[in-house]
Amino acid sequence: MENDLNDVRDSDSHVVVVGGGQAAAAVVRTLRAEGHRGGIAMLSAEGFGPYERPPLSKGILLGTKAPADTVLLSADRLGELEVAVHAGVAAQRIDRSNRLVYLDNGESIGYDKLVIATGGRPRQLELAGNATDEIAYLRTIDDALALRERMKRAARVLVLGGGWIGLETACCARELGLEVTLVEACTRLCERTVPPVVSDILLSRHRANGIDVRLATQIHSLELVAGGALRAVVGTEELEFDLVVAGVGMVANDELAACAGLPCANGVLCDAVGRTVDPDIFVCGDVAAFTHPAGPARPARLESWDNAERQGAACAFALLGKEASYPGLPWFWSEQGDTNLQILGFPDASRTPVTRLNGNQSIFFWLKEGFIDAAICVDAPAEMLVIKRLVQKRVRVDLAQLCDPSLSLKKLLQTMPATDVAASG
Repeated sequence: MENDLNDVRDSDSHVVVVGGGQAAAAVVRTLRAEGHRGGIAMLSAEGFGPYERPPLSKGILLGTKAPADTVLLSADRLGELEVAVHAGVAAQRIDRSNRLVYLDNGESIGYDKLVIATGGRPRQLELAGNATDEIAYLRTIDDALALRERMKRAARVLVLGGGWIGLETACCARELGLEVTLVEACTRLCERTVPPVVSDILLSRHRANGIDVRLATQIHSLELVAGGALRAVVGTEELEFDLVVAGVGMVANDELAACAGLPCANGVLCDAVGRTVDPDIFVCGDVAAFTHPAGPARPARLESWDNAERQGAACAFALLGKEASYPGLPWFWSEQGDTNLQILGFPDASRTPVTRLNGNQSIFFWLKEGFIDAAICVDAPAEMLVIKRLVQKRVRVDLAQLCDPSLSLKKLLQTMPATDVAASG
């Protein structure tokens, strides 16, 4: 749905949302749910309305989901919410003095309040050789659809990066019957986000699945050779592949904010609910750098579905001048083949976790003063639901019972007293 920019420019309490992803959708839904009656414009540079990104490295690659399955707000729903979506339009500059956003089509749009939800983009690799442009990246629906088509024509795939995107992509390639080599420069998988014991579980499972995982290894060059193959120097070996995919991190799309004079440091600096130094500008989602009340005492970005959803909603409350707070501990999940991994809170690799093992299920808890303040579940999604409740209700747990897989976590929820401390998860 597109409206003429001039139709909304002079609306009372007009909100402009720059971005068209998960966080942007959460903002506009919450604004209307909380009674905002002014105009809302959404600038979506991608050319689509809001959609979910997690299926891109799972169902979309496998062909079990279609782009329509990822839609967050349909055209009809956006119409009901009276959101003017400007698809394929990118913001180029913010004039804070006059509260204007200049667009790449030569027009401008005014705002009373502005939300920056511009997300990020894949970090690009620069390699020796003539085939850097042949490397595939995964961030958008178009990326996923193009990669799926390339996988159909490939037999040998090189995946660069042992983080979430790399591992999920590698698993999809294996499920499609491809020969997969995965290269990670660090000494273990997902080194920045999980402790060594979880990295070891993932490594064992992926190698058992037939993925050739090479740790502490780098790619040095990539050449396009006769016949269309890609020749890579990996470590000390020369190997040939039909397809190379990189998942080596994300760069925050914070240039728009930085050029407007807003403080940035690997993201737009803000508080937990998206307030910036400009009282009329807010930020949320992957591009927001903030100090989480339960996390490290420094600004950081949280790149997850959960953060985009919850911070987007909290940002809308703050924008409306209502009481706003970041609701609880962050939660993240990854589906890697048959493995379901979920993370709650900020697991501290420097602290030894409490371990609960039950067959293929592995659960790791981090405790503080008798309370759970972080957890990782491997193939235990139902248990994570209970753990969230234990955290939310501030239940002081018994260490021996927590470790005993014969005792149901639900039993702990029912029998152990909750404290009167405000909920933290």
